[in-house]
Amino acid sequence: MPVGAGRARRTRLAAWIPVVLIAASLVPSMFGVARAGPQPTLAECRRPDAPASFHRQVRLAIRLSGNLPREWSASPYLPKIVCWQGTGFSTGFQAYGPRQMWVGVFAMSKREMQTIAGPWLSNDRHELILDPHCFLHGWDACRHRTKNTRIVQQLVAGMRWIWLMYGRPRVAWRHIARTGRFDSYPRTGADLTPTRTPFRMCPVRRPVSYRDDYGEPRPVGGFHLHWGNDIEAPIGRPVRAPFSGLAVAHRDGWFAGRYVTLIGREGYVRNSHLSRSGKLGYVKAGAVIGYVGETGDALDPHDHFDWRPWNVPKRLHVAPSGYARIMDGVDPFPFLNEVCR
Repeated sequence: MPVGAGRARRTRLAAWIPVVLIAASLVPSMFGVARAGPQPTLAECRRPDAPASFHRQVRLAIRLSGNLPREWSASPYLPKIVCWQGTGFSTGFQAYGPRQMWVGVFAMSKREMQTIAGPWLSNDRHELILDPHCFLHGWDACRHRTKNTRIVQQLVAGMRWIWLMYGRPRVAWRHIARTGRFDSYPRTGADLTPTRTPFRMCPVRRPVSYRDDYGEPRPVGGFHLHWGNDIEAPIGRPVRAPFSGLAVAHRDGWFAGRYVTLIGREGYVRNSHLSRSGKLGYVKAGAVIGYVGETGDALDPHDHFDWRPWNVPKRLHVAPSGYARIMDGVDPFPFLNEVCR
C-alpha cells in the first residue's frame, strides 16, 4: 500500500460517518416494511402518538426542500395528518388498490409525488427536485446524501402536496375532519367505484371552444406535456365549480398564473391562467370560483382545465397525442364532452 493511502482511506471513512449517523437517526423506520392495518380514528389523531424525532425530521426536510415555509416545522397539524393516513409514521408503508399503490409517511402514490416533485411549483433552481426512486427506496436506489433519504423525500412530498392542495396544514386537517380524505389513498370504507360522471356542469360558462390537446408538448413555461384541456373563452367569462368541494387559490408569474384548485368527493380539478379568483372555501357546484384570463405562460385567453380523479376510470381515454395519463391526472376530454356540448 502506498505511503499515506491508509490515512486517506481513514479520512474518507471518517467523512462518511456523520452522514450515516444523521440518516440513521432520521429514519428509524427506514428498513421496515409496514402495510395497511387497523386505522386510527379522528379522535385518536387529535392527539397523535408521533415519534419524538418527527418535528426534527420535518425541520430538516423543510430546510432541504428550498421552498417550504419554515414555520411549518412546529405545526401541530402535520402529525395529525400523518396519523390519519394510518401509516404509523413509517417510510416503508405500502398499500394497494385498483391500478394504484400508496407508499410512505403520507400514503401518497408515485404519481402524486411526481405532481409536486418540482421545479414548476416555484421556478427556483435551488429547490429540491424529488426523485421517484429516492421517494420509494431511499439510499437503496440513490446516492448516500441526506436529501435522498426516504424520510426527507416523503416529508417534502407530503408538505408540498399540502401547500398545493390546501395552502396550509391547518386547512388540510380541517378538510380531513370534514370529509375523511387527504389524497387519493382510500381509508377503510372509502368509495372505490371507478370515476364515470364526475362533473355536473361545464367549468366555463358556455359557449366555449376546446379540443383534445392532452399530452401535447408545450415549450412555454419550460418544456412540459400538456396535462389538461384548454377551454377557450373571452377574458372575464365566469369559471364555475363542476362539483361541490373546497376551492383554494394560488398564483405564480411564470407557469399557471392565477389558478384555483377544487377538491371534491371524487378527486380534484385545477383551473389555470385566470384573470382573478372568485368564491373560495367550500362551495357548491355552479359557484363562480374564477374568471377566464391569460396569466402565467398563456398566449391567449383560456381556462386550462385538468382533472385528477381519486379512482381511475375503468377505461382510459387515449388522446390523439397517445397519452392517457400524465402524473396523477387523466385526459378530461370525454368528461367535458358530457357537460360542455
